[in-house]
Amino acid sequence: MKKHNFRVLIGYPNLSMMLTPSSAVGLFTAILKKEGYEVDLFDCTPYLQDSKFIEDKGNTAFRANIMGNSRRFDADALFGEGLKDMETDFANKLDNFKPHAIIFSTVVEDTVPQLKQLFDVLDSYSEIPTLVGGVAGIMASEMMMEINQIKCMGIGEGEEIIVEFCERVRTGTPTTDIHGTWAKDDEGNIIKNLHRPLVNINNVIADYSLFDPRRFYRPIASTIWNAIPIETYRGCPYTCTFCNSPTQVTLAKEREQGNYLRRKSMEQLRKEISEMIELYQMEFLYINDDAFMSRPKQEIKAFAEMYKEFKIPFWFQTRFEDISSESLEWLAEVGAYRNSFGLEHGNEKFRKEKLHRNISNEKILKQASIAASVGIPYTLNNIIGMPYETRDLLFESINFNREIGSYDSVSVNIFVPYRGTILRELALKEGWLDENRQTLSLVANSILEMPEPYLSGEEINSLQRVFNMYVEFPKERWPDIKIAEKIDDEGESMFEKLSEEYYEVVWGQTKDERLMTYIG
Repeated sequence: MKKHNFRVLIGYPNLSMMLTPSSAVGLFTAILKKEGYEVDLFDCTPYLQDSKFIEDKGNTAFRANIMGNSRRFDADALFGEGLKDMETDFANKLDNFKPHAIIFSTVVEDTVPQLKQLFDVLDSYSEIPTLVGGVAGIMASEMMMEINQIKCMGIGEGEEIIVEFCERVRTGTPTTDIHGTWAKDDEGNIIKNLHRPLVNINNVIADYSLFDPRRFYRPIASTIWNAIPIETYRGCPYTCTFCNSPTQVTLAKEREQGNYLRRKSMEQLRKEISEMIELYQMEFLYINDDAFMSRPKQEIKAFAEMYKEFKIPFWFQTRFEDISSESLEWLAEVGAYRNSFGLEHGNEKFRKEKLHRNISNEKILKQASIAASVGIPYTLNNIIGMPYETRDLLFESINFNREIGSYDSVSVNIFVPYRGTILRELALKEGWLDENRQTLSLVANSILEMPEPYLSGEEINSLQRVFNMYVEFPKERWPDIKIAEKIDDEGESMFEKLSEEYYEVVWGQTKDERLMTYIG
């Protein structure tokens, strides 16, 4: 079969309304098109998740609204009502596109149930060779291979694997010995192939043309932007125990692949940004690095010099350790619209011993004052419900957020015990986590079961929804907020009352002013 007749479908399992397209899908689209294949995409993002998928009510946009993590917006008005029949639409895509191969990309633990739903649809068709890739395949390889329908799975970076897989399928060659994969033979035995070298991240510019244009809309501060994601480096230099990025670095060393942390050249970034503006009329750059400013200071200056050519508003996340007034001013001068700082927890000892975040509260306050003086609005990111957290410890986070004070917004998410993280292993060791329980997203309910005096799952869930109220309202209102913690009629009534007050006082939004305006 000629390459131009070979059809590859990219399946993208994703949580409902998790906005901004996947960089991995964009990279794979570009690579497969360059190879000459016909490529299409089935994006699961617009589909509302039901009880089969997630132990929660509503989609992520809804959750972000009620928690006060962001200014309110009407997700349905902006993106259209969420689609509901993913399986039927996937079957229609298979019928119409008739793929010769399917690549399921960027599968994370949260979306494994969704992947299984897609595989259930595939069971009704003649066998179509599939390749599964993503973080789950790297961090939970054994678990993923227990899924009967998975025959070939990437256990590393996929840029080269997808090409070899598609060529094997196109030419009728077995796919069981592709380096960088685990595969099953005809008897179901797992073949663990050798690893591949790390890729050069300067080689490919992502292609987002297969995504619905509405997928570029992203609410940031008080505006909806046409935002395009970009990675300026891959990996993270830090070792936070709640994150599995450090495991990527460790695995690369163990496999003698080299340093997983790689940064793009400024010339490559210039090319990428220029192309995004030309192809997608980009209005906003969404830098999705783990910690954008964790790089040599002169490189930040070089980025600012390069970016003077564009001066398009951009967002980034970073850590307090890595900022200076000078480096922030460089970024502010070329369009830094806002950023997020990972605070995670307000107790200095807990942060150091349990999270491996070795920065003092005094240092954080000093750095926060620098950020405030430069004037780039910022969000404080918090995680609650981590192993060993008590109510008193959680309120230390609340009070420290109040002490910092110069933020534009506060974000609070529930700890998720992802595979490949130290905190997951500690939770398992303590007997607080069922190893086989499905890991959910950071906007879903806690799945830890900790005894007193630690927070129960119910306490974690209820405290998440009122965390921002405790931070923002004066302490004389705290008795009302405690009532709003309760998941009963009295609590729901008080929560609704305080929510309306919160958005009007904090964001300046009344009930009729929730829909942010798209500026395009």
